[in-house]
Amino acid sequence: MAGCGGGTASDSTGGGLTTTAPSHAQGETGDATQADEAAPDDDVTATHATLVPVPKNGERPLPHCTDDGLPVNEQTKARAEAAALCVVNKIRQGRGRGGLKKNSSLYAAAEAHASEMVKGQFFSHTSPSGRTMSSRVRSTGYTHGATSWRLGENIAWGSSTYSTAAAIVQGWMNSPGHRANIMRRAYKECGMAIAVGAPVSVEGDAGTYVNDFAKK
Repeated sequence: MAGCGGGTASDSTGGGLTTTAPSHAQGETGDATQADEAAPDDDVTATHATLVPVPKNGERPLPHCTDDGLPVNEQTKARAEAAALCVVNKIRQGRGRGGLKKNSSLYAAAEAHASEMVKGQFFSHTSPSGRTMSSRVRSTGYTHGATSWRLGENIAWGSSTYSTAAAIVQGWMNSPGHRANIMRRAYKECGMAIAVGAPVSVEGDAGTYVNDFAKK
């Protein structure tokens, strides 16, 4: 199991689909979303934003982790997932939050959605069939028997150097909704998965990230 942690031609909020990207787009964050047992339907808390270059070492606000500067391809995918977990947990721990533990059910849900976005060429928490983050995670059995639960999800994609763990996590931290998911004290577990490729048409290597957060 791996670890957690330009605009578009059609922008989306509230679960809409993004299917293409202009030639200058190198990456973007998707909506941030969350749900709990009292409100199991996904609640979008942030909208799409373009990734920006990560400052050079010594200038960036992120903590450093091994392999956080590796662009994603088939050979580096697992290392980038581990680096993203490391960066997210160092951010949380540096601000008085506990680190997120890896969970196989959350990882399975995240990995399946990242792969579906790349294969289906859409970029959203909601699949073309209407399946949501909450329904994906619950279908793994993660919430079975729990009297209370809370879920959150961040998505992003980047090409070339914009696909690194540092670039993706920095993009999430630059967005209030995505940053809130990363920093939410209640979350205890996560699944961070990467699919090689992009959910839109781009040239060269790319990575699509899904980070599922949870507590029960």
